[in-house]
Amino acid sequence: MKKNNFIKYSIFAGALVLGVSCTNLDEKILDATDISKADPDAVLTSAYNGLRQFEGQDGIFAVQEVTTDFVIVPTRAGDWGDGGAWLEDHFHTWNANSREVNTAWKQMLSSVYNCDLALAIQGIPATKKAEAQFLKAYYYYNAIDMFGQVPYREAGSSPDDFPKVWTSPEATAQIIALLEEALPNLSDKNTSDPSIASKDAANFLLAKIYLNKAVFDSATHTGFDANNVANMNKVIQYVDAISSSTTLADDYWDNFKPSNNTCPELIFSAKNINGVDMGAVRTRWYMGNHYNQIPSGWNGFSVLQEYYDKFDASDRRILNDDPSIIASFGSPLGMRKGLQYDKGGVTPLTTRGQNGSLPLDFQSDPAGLPSDGKIISDEWLEKWGIRPQKYIPDVSNMDKPENDYVLFRYADALLMKAEAIARGGSSSTTVASIATQLQERQGVTTIINLSTLANIDKARATELWEEGWRRNDMIRFGTYTTSRATMTNTDAYRVLLPIPTTALLNPNIHQNPGY
Repeated sequence: MKKNNFIKYSIFAGALVLGVSCTNLDEKILDATDISKADPDAVLTSAYNGLRQFEGQDGIFAVQEVTTDFVIVPTRAGDWGDGGAWLEDHFHTWNANSREVNTAWKQMLSSVYNCDLALAIQGIPATKKAEAQFLKAYYYYNAIDMFGQVPYREAGSSPDDFPKVWTSPEATAQIIALLEEALPNLSDKNTSDPSIASKDAANFLLAKIYLNKAVFDSATHTGFDANNVANMNKVIQYVDAISSSTTLADDYWDNFKPSNNTCPELIFSAKNINGVDMGAVRTRWYMGNHYNQIPSGWNGFSVLQEYYDKFDASDRRILNDDPSIIASFGSPLGMRKGLQYDKGGVTPLTTRGQNGSLPLDFQSDPAGLPSDGKIISDEWLEKWGIRPQKYIPDVSNMDKPENDYVLFRYADALLMKAEAIARGGSSSTTVASIATQLQERQGVTTIINLSTLANIDKARATELWEEGWRRNDMIRFGTYTTSRATMTNTDAYRVLLPIPTTALLNPNIHQNPGY
């Protein structure tokens, strides 16, 4: 086997071999001599399909959330053992062969590859080219955030050559250049379909890059450069460039309901079509729900008590008790704690008979989770942990739902702007006025305080829980490798993941420090 084919297989073939991309393209489209004549719509669809990988519970989501102070996936007797993969994520004990590390690498770089296919098509319309450039920038952003270096191929390079490698600062500059080139040719946001890349989405991503640029410009991704005002002014500039068609939703939960494609707060999403696609967004109600709940779940992901304690108990962002929710699902959605009920909210639920038919009362065991993360006690086996459920299940089809998966939304943009101001950026807007905007939404009774960076960190945690930003935020605020209740590994180098072993067959890429 030629070295280029082996490297292409090991780095980019996730889309084809692992089924992470859904496309009917003929295999020969991957031949560089034919791609220039391919149908741009079909190839661009394949590039967009990479967004669906953010919806699953493995790979990038596991890396961005399970490794943080937000959730843990304890082993419950034989359930969720998976060779220790989930606990390895949470305890920061992963290595270059770990499952989620390898999955995340393949997810992002296979998606970059699909974008490159689209960009290689001769005569691709300017708008579609801009969409492919935006998507490539987004996938590369996530790869740099996780791994700190990424392979790339120069246009016209020989397929027999190993891919070259950008460092984190180099890749950051390339991402910015891609977005700046794409921005004038992107369409305005489609207010009924935010899954189409738009000017608003590009402005949001540019703000996100500049917010993290001091981290990305560091070889180790550690520490935050205090002399960072120019970057913070860029954050403010790009947030302010988001159009007036993007506003906060009246109700926080409008962002996560089945018909959320019309929610004005959504800037960019992964599209799901009711009854058509096996939407991976369904993992968001299956992964934490107990077997006896509606819908019947997998009894895994559990919110850590220290994270839950960031909220006021009455905060509607963790307590969606709308009557329709109770009628359909029995207990409030959000962070599900306490005794759980069958649909209608009257009949209490229990654990399964083999585990004593105990009241299904979700709690964090006062004695604490065992230090090895393995629950064996019958009393706690099925009911340990507060369960996250942010997306409202599509009752018309639980497995092929309508809910779009939220990638960017306006509340995040406002919080980025508040942070940029707090870090020295100049704006006529005050952080107090941003806090007021966020607090005026229906049902938000918690006082939102953005007066300090610590308060902004907390505000991001309470606003954006389960949305894939927690690891990114903790690294920027310097808390990701700080010892906490269920994680005591304080190795600073773990802000970057190891490069997977297979990728190291490329002599141009080198393992990250510490691994």
